[in-house]
Amino acid sequence: MKKSQTIYQVSDISNEMRRLMEASYPQIWIEGELSSLSTPASGHLYFNLKDQSSQLRCAMFKGRASICRYKPKAGDLVRVRAKISVYTARGDLQCIVQHMEEAGEGLLQKRFEELKQELNEQGLFDQKYKRALPKFPSHIGVITSPSGAAIRDVLSTLARRCPGIPVTVYPAVVQGDSAAKSLMQALRDAVSHKRADLLILTRGGGSLEDLWCFNHDELAKLIFDCPIPVVSGVGHEVDVTIADLVADVRAPTPTAAAEMVSPDTDQLFAQLKSLQHRLPNAKRRSIERLGQNVDMLAKQLKHPRQSLQLQQRNVRNTAQRLQRAMNHNLKWQHSSLANSSRTLASQPLQRLINRKHDSLKQTSERLHRENQLALRSAKEKINTIGGQLNLVSPLATLERGFSITRDQDKNIVRTNTDTNVGSHVSIQLGSGSLECEVIKTENQS
Repeated sequence: MKKSQTIYQVSDISNEMRRLMEASYPQIWIEGELSSLSTPASGHLYFNLKDQSSQLRCAMFKGRASICRYKPKAGDLVRVRAKISVYTARGDLQCIVQHMEEAGEGLLQKRFEELKQELNEQGLFDQKYKRALPKFPSHIGVITSPSGAAIRDVLSTLARRCPGIPVTVYPAVVQGDSAAKSLMQALRDAVSHKRADLLILTRGGGSLEDLWCFNHDELAKLIFDCPIPVVSGVGHEVDVTIADLVADVRAPTPTAAAEMVSPDTDQLFAQLKSLQHRLPNAKRRSIERLGQNVDMLAKQLKHPRQSLQLQQRNVRNTAQRLQRAMNHNLKWQHSSLANSSRTLASQPLQRLINRKHDSLKQTSERLHRENQLALRSAKEKINTIGGQLNLVSPLATLERGFSITRDQDKNIVRTNTDTNVGSHVSIQLGSGSLECEVIKTENQS
């Protein structure tokens, strides 16, 4: 061995490695899967961070571990803030961890739940604010990437179900850091254009990180304030975003969103055809019901002759009652006169004559008044009954300009189908009649 060669001790190498590593990496962030977790009674945490090809030994001492809010579990994807050092006793490279938190979808899921709770407390998910979708939209707006699979699914579904509805695509970035702002601008454009009466916000499936732009709080508030009903069809059925929760309606997929907002023309044509078959039967049943009602009313309707006969009987009965009342009154007066005569025979003549003369005069005047009242009442009643008879009299109807048409067999002609062109008919007027020949018949329009 040459004397000029330097001989290092093992501890020298270990210490130099430690100095170099700590100077080069004083504080860095490392992401990896947590494995080989050990929690001894000392309160320190020992574990490995690994990826597909490598792993690092890590230590988190008691002071830092006690203030860590995250409770680590083997298999979690974590992100740590650490410095790189060397454990000189064994010469092992290790990370001294100062802070640890969930990474990847675990962290995103936690943020999602926190935002979901915050917006729910603000009432953005309340069902009372959800608007009903138009049954037959006149114009549909679609907010999505113009090059993605979602727009192809939506447009093909709309074209198949209801090709007559105009569709406007408002292009937006649906993944990445700029996606949320792009979606909000597309939503503002759709509102400002005032074309669509329904909007579809959509994109295809992906991871929670891929769909994260649909969990933006400002986008959620913009959807909530949107004056146009919004259908959210983001990802697959298992994917739930904040946009789904705040939208008026959530569809499980882009295709389902298109089916939800578009009427099926094939189904509508089938319903129309069914109604066309049912309409004649319904019309026939309606005519039959009306005919039954007419028959029932005809049975209840009395002929004017019957009404006249009834009123005539009432007049005769009234006259008879009046005659009986007058006869009874005359009999009473005769009886009173006879009594007065008998009294006259038994009293001084002149005084009795004077008294009876006065009484007779009073009685005669009262009788005259009563007879006048009875006659006036009877005349008024007869006039009233006569007026009522005149109202229902067919002759009065004829006097108002109506007429009665009869065929050659004296049957009344009610419709144009009761006679034929060339037939002779007789028309009874209010005064006289006409003999006519039918030259034309017309249906009532």
